[in-house]
Amino acid sequence: MKRRMKVAGAPAALVAVALASFLVTLPHSVEDFIFGVPARFGVGVLTGAFLLGAGYTLHALGIVLASHRRPSGYLINLFVGLGWFFGAALDHLPDVLFSASYRAGASSKLLEVLIMLFGIALVVLSSRLLLQHRHGRREHDRDMTDIRVKSGH
Repeated sequence: MKRRMKVAGAPAALVAVALASFLVTLPHSVEDFIFGVPARFGVGVLTGAFLLGAGYTLHALGIVLASHRRPSGYLINLFVGLGWFFGAALDHLPDVLFSASYRAGASSKLLEVLIMLFGIALVVLSSRLLLQHRHGRREHDRDMTDIRVKSGH
């Protein structure tokens, strides 16, 4: 029998945004390699590709964990969102805003803007889910304390 993954509510939104972020970050990352961005930071092509692959693997793990409502998945997505947002903003935002001929033109600028928007969305959704989890845990602990007090334990 096949098992189907059920994800509802806010975790589903987080998973959808995280998956969508792959659609913009992957072509952008290829473009970074074409334009020599790893070399600008003193990183070779193979090392850069390995680090990028490790980052995508970690992000995929975060997506799977989030789809199972695991707080560790929310946390991974939060840090991935921060990384993409600040990486894109610090490295590319001036070019996106002020350069008339940025890389492949409007499509490259659009990728940068989408990366920043998806990054912010990952941070907001992950933070919300982490806070809900923390609040739910406190409610559960309070309920368990009430049960112990009432039963005399």
